[in-house]
Amino acid sequence: MPKRNLLLVDDEKYIHDIFYEYLDNKSYRIISAFSGDDALKKITQEELDIVLLDINMPGLDGLQTLKEIKKIKPQLAVIIITGYGTCETAIDAQKFGCYEYITKPFRLPEIKNVIEQALIDKDYLKKNKRSKKSAPAVPSRPQSVPIIGRGKKIQEIYRLIARVINMEGTVLIQGKSGTGKDLIARLLHFNGPRANEPFITVNCAAIPDTLLEAELFGHEKGSFTDAHKERKGKFELANGGTLFLDEIGDMSFNLQAKILRVMQSKTFNRLGGEEEIHANVRLIAATNKDLRKAVQEGHFREDLFFRLDVLPITLPSLQERKEDLPDLISHFIARYSELVKKKVSFISPEAKEMLLQYNWPGNIRELENAIQHAIVLANGYVLLPDHLPVSIRNQTAGSKQISIDLGLTLDEIEKIYIQETLKMVNGNQTKAADILKVHRNTLHRLLEKYGQPTPKR
Repeated sequence: MPKRNLLLVDDEKYIHDIFYEYLDNKSYRIISAFSGDDALKKITQEELDIVLLDINMPGLDGLQTLKEIKKIKPQLAVIIITGYGTCETAIDAQKFGCYEYITKPFRLPEIKNVIEQALIDKDYLKKNKRSKKSAPAVPSRPQSVPIIGRGKKIQEIYRLIARVINMEGTVLIQGKSGTGKDLIARLLHFNGPRANEPFITVNCAAIPDTLLEAELFGHEKGSFTDAHKERKGKFELANGGTLFLDEIGDMSFNLQAKILRVMQSKTFNRLGGEEEIHANVRLIAATNKDLRKAVQEGHFREDLFFRLDVLPITLPSLQERKEDLPDLISHFIARYSELVKKKVSFISPEAKEMLLQYNWPGNIRELENAIQHAIVLANGYVLLPDHLPVSIRNQTAGSKQISIDLGLTLDEIEKIYIQETLKMVNGNQTKAADILKVHRNTLHRLLEKYGQPTPKR
């Protein structure tokens, strides 16, 4: 079998060395390009089977290079590799026609599998004399939906979004409260093929079950006591666009069955009505519950779960993606400084450390609220610890971890603990006593016991 020609475009030589060493020389002929301009020359000079393309390069970047490649050879499969991607980058890569979007640090077997699959697709299309359709153009965005972060976990979410953004299948977004499920739903709609159609949201947990059915399907005049006129439901209002069912895990079994029927038949009836109404909607659902577990426990319909779980996205908690905290903090400071007309542009190292050490049980929503609270209290250019909510200051005040070797006596451990606590509060004995839960006089006696100086009275 002849070798397949693979063009590798990356400005870092060690990446080329890795692929030269890893890929079987009997199967692949690797052609190197170290810039976008160099890649475009090779495209015209070589008969290529596939392209591996980095995004972050000097001069012509990866996305610009991708656009030019697709102008020259629209059917050539291009795999994007990046360590600096954003959600917008992933969406644009999909829009410009990339075959796959992979983030660094990558796993070589994963990339090899993607290369092999791309080549199988190429051979199949050639054999059947069909040209692969390029990805449909993404409509211009009617509104900005910022997703912030550059860490590995959120990069994986960007990659999933890029895969499903132009698909019509149902998307199920799972994640703890405050992780940004609503933002992902909006992003999928406003960057997808239905972007110029309605985006309708229903919070299934916020509406009593007796009212939710009418909210979803509408009602005819006289269908119940207060139905004084005909009313369209959310399925009708979302016609042609997207219906976002937030917290679907809180929906009753009765309503779950009716949602299932709409998904199967694409039709529904208003309450009190006999006419079948067509439901041309893309359904996006979200929940903070583990629906698979809820199915096992008998709290959620299995058949509906499998209908929803076509394109699943599971969002990580903020605790799982703490590397994104600095970017999120900067984003919210800029956003709320502008919103409340303040001049806050910086955050002190002490305040930033408190935010980095905090556990964030409320995830991104809690962080956003904390920054908003701090901006309102700030009266200068710098956000200080005293501007942060008391809950954050209290938790982080005693959150520093220390290492204590085994084999020490209790007195030695107590001495180390007191010393480290004093260091953490910059020698403030009143604060140290509060953290240690002892009276200040008791702390003085302990310091004298361990040979530490105390203030003269």
